[in-house]
Amino acid sequence: MTSRELIRWTRLYEKRAKRGSSVLVTLVAAVAMAAFVYWRADEAGPLAASRAWIGATLVAFGFAFMRVPFHLYWRQDAALLAQLPIAGGALFDAAWYRCIRAALATTLVVIAGAAPLLALDAGEVSWATRPLSTTPIAGELHGLSLFDFFIRHVAVAGVLGLVAACFLPAVATWAASLVAYGGATKLELATQLAGAPVRAEARPQVPASNSAILGALPGFASTVVIVFVIIVASWLWGRTPKLSAATVLVGLAVISALALAAVRATAPKVMGTILRDVSALDRQQLATLEIRPPTALERAIASMLGEAALPYRKDARLMRRRYPMAFALGALAFLVLVIVGLARPADPMPWLVGVIVAAGLYAGALAGRLFRPPIELPRLAATLPISARARLRAKVAWVVAWAVIFVGIPLVFAAVRLS
Repeated sequence: MTSRELIRWTRLYEKRAKRGSSVLVTLVAAVAMAAFVYWRADEAGPLAASRAWIGATLVAFGFAFMRVPFHLYWRQDAALLAQLPIAGGALFDAAWYRCIRAALATTLVVIAGAAPLLALDAGEVSWATRPLSTTPIAGELHGLSLFDFFIRHVAVAGVLGLVAACFLPAVATWAASLVAYGGATKLELATQLAGAPVRAEARPQVPASNSAILGALPGFASTVVIVFVIIVASWLWGRTPKLSAATVLVGLAVISALALAAVRATAPKVMGTILRDVSALDRQQLATLEIRPPTALERAIASMLGEAALPYRKDARLMRRRYPMAFALGALAFLVLVIVGLARPADPMPWLVGVIVAAGLYAGALAGRLFRPPIELPRLAATLPISARARLRAKVAWVVAWAVIFVGIPLVFAAVRLS
């Protein structure tokens, strides 16, 4: 099967299985972002609108970055595709097509979100974006034209779209290849313990945690990209950032293209193994004897849940084991809100709204994971002497505790400092 045939089959499968309209979701997101930017422009002027746009854009692309592994290998059909006689190159191309489609949708949303900038007064934009570090000898300083102001936002959106379509898929595929070729040692050890023969020749493996690699590498790459964009964000409104905006944006674009080319060259050899091993990762992780008791905080929360205490302890331990990025991203949201409270920026609204919206979206994703394997096995759970209401209360308690600890507490701190 060629790449084109597999992509056509994938589109047909998704069309039949789709429950909602992705076009409608894209339109709603674009309208919501445009309304937010327009509101900030009407309330506080061009600079506030630009800051609101960059904050919303980073949230949108942060969500797109997190979705990349789900387009590549964390899919329900991954195990089936790995068993079919399909070349690794075709498997990668079909997965990359999904990444491109998602990145394009996100890029269109944020460009549409920048459309209200074109409705601003040209003189007001020029005055707001004038250079502040230069004293004119004669005459007035002029800032950016309305078109230049808009195009700079489009350029940032385009580069972030390229990163989401090329760089993050390359990093996620590389991380999965480390897991796939690093998991053989564990499988051979388990085979030896079971008494079965093991091949004498064994490839050298990368000694690393599967969960840490799959979560940490794409998460670290996303963080680096977002930090660089934040550093050069002042270029959008005519300021001179500490790093050259042209160097950063062109560098991200070039690195994205080179990284994808390098990974695509190796994809025919590794993509089938990646789909097979990563799709089996949940069972491998839950089969290991890495049993750790609930933390003191988890025990304190469980003590208040009554009948739901037992399923809560189970959910808390498995979520901590299976999704460590939930705590890393929660800590990042906590840190951003604390920094906003300490720094007290002139316009904190974009950062507060961005963090709250991003945390809300991610909390929804975590809530969905609590109801799916490997955290919850519906058929097995139905046979246990625990009511469905208690299981639901346990999952709600976990999500609420995560939101309160990582978002609620620092948000109150930031609000007090900003008041």
